[in-house]
Amino acid sequence: MDTPRPVDLGGGTPAWFTGRDPAAVAPIGGEGNLAHRRPHRPQDLARTRRAVGSATGTDAARWHLLQQVHGADVAVVDETVPVGAELRGVDAAVTALADRPLVVQVADCIPVLLATSGAVGVAHAGRAGVLAGVVPAAVGALRTLVDDAPVRAVIGPAIGPCCYEVPEAMRDALAERHPELVATTTWGTPALDLPAGARVQLEADGVEVVPTSAPCTRCTPTLFSHRRDPASGRQIGLIVLRDGDADPAGEGP
Repeated sequence: MDTPRPVDLGGGTPAWFTGRDPAAVAPIGGEGNLAHRRPHRPQDLARTRRAVGSATGTDAARWHLLQQVHGADVAVVDETVPVGAELRGVDAAVTALADRPLVVQVADCIPVLLATSGAVGVAHAGRAGVLAGVVPAAVGALRTLVDDAPVRAVIGPAIGPCCYEVPEAMRDALAERHPELVATTTWGTPALDLPAGARVQLEADGVEVVPTSAPCTRCTPTLFSHRRDPASGRQIGLIVLRDGDADPAGEGP
């Protein structure tokens, strides 16, 4: 497994993106896979999650993963949500509680991590999610927790315009409403630029997008990519509030 890469979102909010070991050869999923909904080997999955938990100072048993459905619904993790519960049928989550890590799983779709004073969020944005508005939905939900405080975001590794080939008719149909999505692959065929779409949505909502290195998943052997390998596993983006940053009205000790 590639070592989780810390992300500086400002304000001391801990966040990371994981990857995979390109030298490891596995019949299913691949070394570093963190998604239990992929075909997997349970002992390897548990070991990898423990390793990521250790590297990020989190307990994998407390992670809130999303049952992602390529929609725009957002879960709010409050004191009524059991610790570590999977969040069903959503593609984004927000929380103002400490030690409730939020996790987004990807293998070409965009992982977006969000932070503001006293709250954090995640969003899973593939083509359908970008068009449905999951990113602005997550930003809106986050702001409801913190009285409209400034929000920062980081866009993680996803398939880039260099590799996200789509039918010409699809690209052209989106061109008028979403010109930022229009792109061409490195081999000259129609493509979409999903990270550009997410960035435009964030900036339109007044979110500060933190610069970071976010390589194309298909081009990068240290990242899982469904386009490159349909049997691929999933890497994650993870963000968590620490005790001193949480909403004092939230979950108690």
